[in-house]
Amino acid sequence: MNKVLITINDINDIDKLKELGIEAFVFPLKDFCVGIPNTFSVEEISKLNINSYLLLNRILDNDSIDKFKKIINKLDNIKGIIFDDLGLIPIIKDLNIVKILYLSHFNSNIESIKIYLDYVDSVFISTDIKESEIAYITKNIPNKLTLFVLGYIKAMYSRRLLIDNYAKFHHIKKDNPIIIDNTNHQFLVYENEYGTILYHKPIFNGLSLMQYPCKYYFINSTFLSLDDIIKLINNNSNLDSDRAFLDKETIYKLKGDNND
Repeated sequence: MNKVLITINDINDIDKLKELGIEAFVFPLKDFCVGIPNTFSVEEISKLNINSYLLLNRILDNDSIDKFKKIINKLDNIKGIIFDDLGLIPIIKDLNIVKILYLSHFNSNIESIKIYLDYVDSVFISTDIKESEIAYITKNIPNKLTLFVLGYIKAMYSRRLLIDNYAKFHHIKKDNPIIIDNTNHQFLVYENEYGTILYHKPIFNGLSLMQYPCKYYFINSTFLSLDDIIKLINNNSNLDSDRAFLDKETIYKLKGDNND
């Protein structure tokens, strides 16, 4: 489990995770994350003296990038950073930390991944492709990539406050998070001041991907308890989970007027 990265909801969970053999912990950085209820300041993270990785998962404006520049010198005891805003690459390029690029639905082929690996140490492979394709990519770029293996997957991100706007428009009480249905799909929706995230529901279970040679395997514990994670890992959970696109193509042919 020494290659596993797991997001932290509660600092009190760390000792229990260590007992499972997990040694690297991802902390959503306060003021730099969306879709995550529990975030942590640099000061809180730095004083823990463990293998800590920062998570910055929102698109940043100029003011936010300037704010991040001011806290760079406070990154004591930080092992690495997971981010998806390409504007951070020149900001962090000289930092002596592991740089992991997470672009959610991008990086589904070898060529694009190789380009990004010129700038970062590791890249997340998209969760929108089949396991066979992931196996092919990891075989050709071994021990450099990061695989999302368990947890809720981000399906959509908006900088708008969608839940708040909906509640105001319909003059109803605002609940956050909420579950919504769209045709035959469900989504877990959560917003904070920086926007709204729609997570694919049910929970993604791609633990089978841990057989492939990668730098890291990522577990997103957001909206999951420690007990949930342990049961899912041990295949002893009644939580609703699936393999998303690991077993099915994401290419669809639309019917034309002539039904071709």
